[in-house]
Amino acid sequence: MGRRAAAAPSLRDVAIDWMVTLHSGEAGAADRERHRAWLQADARHRQAWAEVEQGVRRAVAPVKADAAARRAALALPGRRRALGGVLALAGVGTAAGWLAYRHGPAGAWLADLRTGIGERREFALEDGSRLLLNAGSAVDVRFGAAERLVVLRAGALVATAEPDAARPFVVRTAEGEVRADAARLLVRQEEAWTLAGALARPAQVRTRAGRERRLQEGEAVRFDAAAVADVPGPAAGLAAWGRGMLVADDLPLGEVVAQLRPYRAGFIRVSRRAASLRVLGAFALEEPERVLDSLAQTLPIRLARYGGWLTAISTRGET
Repeated sequence: MGRRAAAAPSLRDVAIDWMVTLHSGEAGAADRERHRAWLQADARHRQAWAEVEQGVRRAVAPVKADAAARRAALALPGRRRALGGVLALAGVGTAAGWLAYRHGPAGAWLADLRTGIGERREFALEDGSRLLLNAGSAVDVRFGAAERLVVLRAGALVATAEPDAARPFVVRTAEGEVRADAARLLVRQEEAWTLAGALARPAQVRTRAGRERRLQEGEAVRFDAAAVADVPGPAAGLAAWGRGMLVADDLPLGEVVAQLRPYRAGFIRVSRRAASLRVLGAFALEEPERVLDSLAQTLPIRLARYGGWLTAISTRGET
């Protein structure tokens, strides 16, 4: 895990690309065979594909695509036609399908505490500790005699843990856990890694494979199930969402977009080339469309908005 490497496409992004390809009207036997091989290569590929398929089915159920919209989609050339076709299939007038797959694991809907699109909320826990959840976040709270456990299922949180020497405060993610007796912690769950920061007092990170790292106040790391890597800069800047701000200090555009996603309905698709562009600035999270427009004015990118539910970002040289 290197220094803020360009974000690779998420599995959902790849699954959406496959959906576009297979419904473009141009897919051949070789494309379908490559799609089958991709599905068979990893159970996570099959899960991502199932989530995208489910999203499309839920959107199609209440609304039949308008015939004129279908004809217009077929008249569009190349990739634009393919995107239009998928949106026609999904029913651009309904949000249900796209929102069904963009909000993380299905278990997030049943979590003890959760927030919706654009919603930040603070919760008081039984021991006096507090959780501030970012938009689109979900947690389960399991306090027992040996520890105070918070399971982060999706999104991000800032936990202010009250002292309790007998019961450490633990935030668990898919890749490991962050533990402290008393601290202010930032934890963010991404698709294949976790971001953790010690905002006040030290904390301990432990990956699922047993790799440990002590965080001093102000430090942040990102980790997967086996490895831990430093995140340059103060941890406090990564928690700026708590004040409604997105602070980009030489961040890849892909990561900037990841932080915007919980603040708008619909899906944002970023090409690999565009995702690697670097961003500097501070932006208001409550105005995600204005942020995207601002980025398009300062970076060599173009935005293509389809029906309000899909925004495709690519570099100006891409087709």
